[in-house]
Amino acid sequence: MSMMPVEPLLAFALLSAPPAPILRVDDPAPISCLSSEDTRDVLADGKVIQPAEASRNARHAAPGEVLRIRLCRQGDDYVYVVTTMKRDGRVARVTLEGQSGKVSTVR
Repeated sequence: MSMMPVEPLLAFALLSAPPAPILRVDDPAPISCLSSEDTRDVLADGKVIQPAEASRNARHAAPGEVLRIRLCRQGDDYVYVVTTMKRDGRVARVTLEGQSGKVSTVR
């Protein structure tokens, strides 16, 4: 098996190029939360479930008191980010799909 010769200029370009960034396939898009006004508009358009339903789904996934609920964008999708606190003081962050209310992650 013989190796093909590589042009010296091409070899230099390949070796001196900066390394490409490593992107994990399972990394979700960054989350950016909506303002109160934008949240009202999205709810009025019926693009997402109501916050009360999102709160119930989050409490089912991470039982406790809901401390905060926010409607956010993750890529092209809407998500609810719900913070709950258990009786023992542990805090959980539940991310739900905005349209279906399905739990995506619990941290």
